[in-house]
Amino acid sequence: MRIRDKIKRPRRPVVFYEILPPREKDGTLNSYAETISSLLSQTHIDAINIPEVREEVRQGDKPVKSLNRAEPREFGQLLQDIVGVEAIVNRVVVHQALEEELRWMDETNKKYEIENLIMVGGESHKMDYPGPSVNEVLKKITGGIDINKGNILCGGISIPSRDAESKNLIEKSEHGAEFFTTQVLYDSGKIMKMISHYQKRCQEFNTFPRRLLLSFAPVSSKKNIDFLKWLGVEIPKDTEKYLNGRPGAMIDRSLDVAIEILSDTLDHIIKNKLTIPIGLNVEHIMTYNFQPSVEMLQELARIYREFCIKAEFYI
Repeated sequence: MRIRDKIKRPRRPVVFYEILPPREKDGTLNSYAETISSLLSQTHIDAINIPEVREEVRQGDKPVKSLNRAEPREFGQLLQDIVGVEAIVNRVVVHQALEEELRWMDETNKKYEIENLIMVGGESHKMDYPGPSVNEVLKKITGGIDINKGNILCGGISIPSRDAESKNLIEKSEHGAEFFTTQVLYDSGKIMKMISHYQKRCQEFNTFPRRLLLSFAPVSSKKNIDFLKWLGVEIPKDTEKYLNGRPGAMIDRSLDVAIEILSDTLDHIIKNKLTIPIGLNVEHIMTYNFQPSVEMLQELARIYREFCIKAEFYI
């Protein structure tokens, strides 16, 4: 079954693994893809989610060095061939004119055989970007234009801490987004609040909620935490203090935090009888966190799949 069909079936579990394209110095794409194939053979995933790395101006110095990376769609095509799992490519759409973006997407679909894209906006509403908004691109792709005859599945990004985020989800859905991946979660309060608001807005607008994939990532050093915070991830002070406990325990503690947040969120959904289709997205953040991320994926996927079986409204 194609990932687009899985995503649109609320009762079906959907699990993504998110992986950065390899650095140029890491060697060939083929050898890197084979390494990922070996890692992912340890667990089941429905799609590989590939972010696009863009260097933008953020507040403060970047905690990690910037490195040139392979093109996401080229990497995605190889992973589809080697791993045998569909790729989802993230695309930051604000850096060039709409016509150029549409040509890029048409080429991505026809030349690289990528059928799934996540539309990403700029990092700040205060900046004047030369390209279109996410909603403008979504409308063009899903509105019946000639580009691939509407054969691209479109998704978006959800930031639970952002004001009126449930409204943003509704607007993106109206323009054609069929699913959303959240920012990495290190706090359950705001994601539970957002899900409740999203459910309410869907009822008010008489529309069905799109699938929301909850994102998690392990951290193994203070540099990892600083990088997540630089990206805009909110980590409560108590959680950060817990993660920075005794030396050598951070990777295990980050798994504990992820399990607690996922469990709290799923319990909230069941307790309040919410019908938002949920999915799972696990990423590695840093290359050396590959194996911990796969172990996190295994444990969170077990909890998530049990939830899908037990939740009465999913049956």
